Amino acid sequence: MPGPVALRRRCRGLTLVELMAVVVMVAILAAIGTPSFVSLLRTSRVDSEIQSMVGTLQLARSEAIKRGLPVSVCPSANGTACLGAGNWARGWIAFVDRNGSGTVDAAPPADELLHYRAGWSATDTFTTPAGAAFLTFNRDGFAVLPGGALTMTLRTSPVAAEATRCIAINIAGRQTIQRAGEGACQ
Repeated sequence: MPGPVALRRRCRGLTLVELMAVVVMVAILAAIGTPSFVSLLRTSRVDSEIQSMVGTLQLARSEAIKRGLPVSVCPSANGTACLGAGNWARGWIAFVDRNGSGTVDAAPPADELLHYRAGWSATDTFTTPAGAAFLTFNRDGFAVLPGGALTMTLRTSPVAAEATRCIAINIAGRQTIQRAGEGACQ
C-alpha cells in the first residue's frame, strides 16, 4: 500500500497533455466567436451613429414647432457652417434657419446654432440621394424636401448589408430607421 507522500504526488496539477488540450479548445472557441463579435461591434457602432442623427432630426423638428421658425440640418465639418453637399459622416449641425436658405447666416437676424455633431473617425459613409445639402423643418414640423421624401444611408467600409442603415424622412417630418432591403434602403 502506497504511503501518503506517493498519493500527494499523483494529485498535483495538470499534465502537459491536459493543458494543451484546454489551450486548443480555447483557441477553437475564439476562432469561432471572433467573426460574430466583430459583426456585433460594427452593427452596434452603426446603430449608435444612426440614432445620433435621428436625435438631431427630432430636436430640429421639435425646435421648429416650438419656435415657429424653420430649423435646418446640414453637413458640417467645423460646427459653424454648412458644407453644401457632401458626406454627412464629417458631422452636421442643426440651426434656426430664419430665412429657410439652408445655410448659416451671420447677418441680422442671425441664425442660431442649436446642435453640432462632430464626424466620426471611422470610414463609414453617410449620404443622401443627389447629395442633398440640407434638410429643413418648417414651423409646423413638416419636412421641406425635394420630391416629398428623403432617404439618408449609412454604410460601413467595407460595405456589409447587415450593418447598412437608412433614415427615411417623409414630408410630414416622420423619421423611420430601415435596414438594407427595407423600403428605399439599398
